Amino acid sequence: MNSNSPSDSHSLRDGDSDKFEFTFEFYLDSRRRIESDVSPGPEHRDETQSLTESIYEYHKEYGRTYHAYRAGSYHVPNDVIEHERQENQYELIKILLDGRLYLAPLSKDPVRSPRKILDLATGTGRWAVEMADEFPHAQVIGTDLSPVQPELVPPNLRFEIDDGNEEWQDGPDWHDIDYIHFRFTVVSWADWGQMLRVAFERLRPGGYVEMQEPDCDIFSDNAEIPITNPLKAWFRDLRRAAALANRPIDAVPHLKQLFIEAGFVDVQEKVYKIPIGDWPRGRKLKQMGRLWRQNVADGLPGFSYALWNKWLDRSREQIDVQLVEVRKALSDKKSRAYERFFVVWGRKPEI
Repeated sequence: MNSNSPSDSHSLRDGDSDKFEFTFEFYLDSRRRIESDVSPGPEHRDETQSLTESIYEYHKEYGRTYHAYRAGSYHVPNDVIEHERQENQYELIKILLDGRLYLAPLSKDPVRSPRKILDLATGTGRWAVEMADEFPHAQVIGTDLSPVQPELVPPNLRFEIDDGNEEWQDGPDWHDIDYIHFRFTVVSWADWGQMLRVAFERLRPGGYVEMQEPDCDIFSDNAEIPITNPLKAWFRDLRRAAALANRPIDAVPHLKQLFIEAGFVDVQEKVYKIPIGDWPRGRKLKQMGRLWRQNVADGLPGFSYALWNKWLDRSREQIDVQLVEVRKALSDKKSRAYERFFVVWGRKPEI
C-alpha cells in the first residue's frame, strides 16, 4: 500500500483488515482465504566491550534470569532458554522474508550504500552480524540491555549496552545514521511515536527506519476467533499487562501512521500472515506454522511470569494453570489461526 493517508491508522480489533496488504510467500489480497489441509566466517574477529561487573549480575526470578542494566524496564528473560527461542525465531523470519534482512530500498552500490547502521534491541545479535557481513563498508552498532551477543563478530560491528527508552547516546556514530532497524521489540518501548521521532532526528537526510513487529493477537480467515479461545485470551492479557507496565504493544497495527506523524515520507507497509500450526496447505507454510507454533509455546512462560505477576497480580501457579490451556489451544487446527507480522519503513526527506 502506497497511500499515506491518516485514515490508515484506525483500529483493527474490529476485524477490518482489508486495508492491509497481506503476504505469505507472495502478496495475497486480504479477502482471500488460506486453504486448509484436513555463524561467523574466518574474517570475523574478537570484539570485546568494556562492561562493569554489575551488568552481569542478572536478577533471578521464576526460575529465569533477567537483565541487570535498567533492571525492571524489560520483563522478558535474558537466559539461554530465551536465546534459543530468539535464534529459532530468527530462522523463521528468514523464511518469511525469503532470506532478506530488510525491505527498505538500501543501495548496494559501494558509493551509495549505508555507512552507519543501528540495530536497537539487538538481542542475540544475529541480525547485526549478518547485516555487517552484507555491508562490510558500514559501521554497524547493535544495542541491548544485556551483553549476551557473541564475542566473535565482523570487524565493522560492535555491541553496546544501552536502553533506547533513555536519551540516546551522543557522538558521531549516533548521528547522520543511514539505517535504523527494529525487530521484535514489543514490550520494549514506553512510547512508539517518541522512538520514531528520535530515530528520525538521528537519521541523515535520505536515511531509512524500518520496524518489523508482530501484532500480538490471533485471527482466522475461517471465522472470528472468540475471546474464550485460551490463546486469544492470552494475547489479550499480554496486551493488558504490557499497557499497565508502560510498555504498550497495541501500537503495531498503527505503525504506518506513526511513521507519517514523525515526518517520514515514502512510508511503506507490508503485513504478513504467519500460520500457527501445520494446518495450511503447502510444504513451506506447514513448516512456518510448525516453527511459529513452537516459538509461541516456547515464549509463553517468559512473556507471562514477570508481567502477569507484577501487573495482573497472578501467582506463578495461577499462570501455569492458564498456560496449560493455552498450549492445548496452540494445537487446535480447527480455528486455522494466524498472527500478523508488520514490516513498515520510511525515509527521512532530503533537506
